[in-house]
Amino acid sequence: MNLSVRFALFFVALVWAGSFIFIKFGLKELDPINLAFWRFFIATPLIFAIVAGKYRKRLFSFTLNEWFLLVFLGLTGVSLLYVVQFAALRLTTAINASILINSSVLFIAVLSFSILGEKLSTKRTAGIILAFIGILVVVSNGDVKFFNSSTFIGDALMILDGLIWAGYTIAGKKILELHPPDLVTAWAFVFGTITMLPFLVIGGFHVPATTLTWISLLYLAILCSIFAYLIWYWALEKEDASRVAVYIYFIPLFTAILAYFILNEPVGILKVIGGFLTIAGIYLAES
Repeated sequence: MNLSVRFALFFVALVWAGSFIFIKFGLKELDPINLAFWRFFIATPLIFAIVAGKYRKRLFSFTLNEWFLLVFLGLTGVSLLYVVQFAALRLTTAINASILINSSVLFIAVLSFSILGEKLSTKRTAGIILAFIGILVVVSNGDVKFFNSSTFIGDALMILDGLIWAGYTIAGKKILELHPPDLVTAWAFVFGTITMLPFLVIGGFHVPATTLTWISLLYLAILCSIFAYLIWYWALEKEDASRVAVYIYFIPLFTAILAYFILNEPVGILKVIGGFLTIAGIYLAES
């Protein structure tokens, strides 16, 4: 993997790690569904305006099957992904959720091997597993219990969320062979925002009123939902999906660092050890 792709993926991981801080700020006023809706309600017209000017002749140049695929990307990368994630967070702990969402890397590795035919060497497999162990140590701080009676459904939903993200990544990899990443992302956002409307009707619609909420929404919409998504797809054009996906493991690590400085959450020796295991695993997986 060349240096530019690595740097770009580090940036994506850092931006998405920061999203957990701003989501926490945004949730002080908005419920999760409204926060997700406003995030993409802001991001979608912005990114669509960009691609409409750039790809005026190619804007609607998709086959019928590709339109269905774009709807699938909207469901898996936007609406369904967040609805399942929010439901899970109501039924399990934040520690469990932040670990189990990284199961997406394992799902991506398996799907990229079985569907895309990407090679999955023993070295890469070992790296993926080692990095997952590192993240478990970082986030749990050595104390975590999965699938007990009180969190079983939430834990299962969080693993399902990892599978949903894997489906988004693999499906996106296929369509990128024929269309630019920013154009694909723009249409995925359109369909994702539309398919989120039924959930918004059920949960109720609320307009944000505070400055902090709007700052949080702009961070989530512009940095997380436009730049980070576009870089993610650009990296998928350059490298195997399993190599790109392993950088997701940096998100909880960066989140722990940001939480230490911004939220005053402690970072002990186990988090340092877990961070080392994570970086070592990523090195093996993407080398």
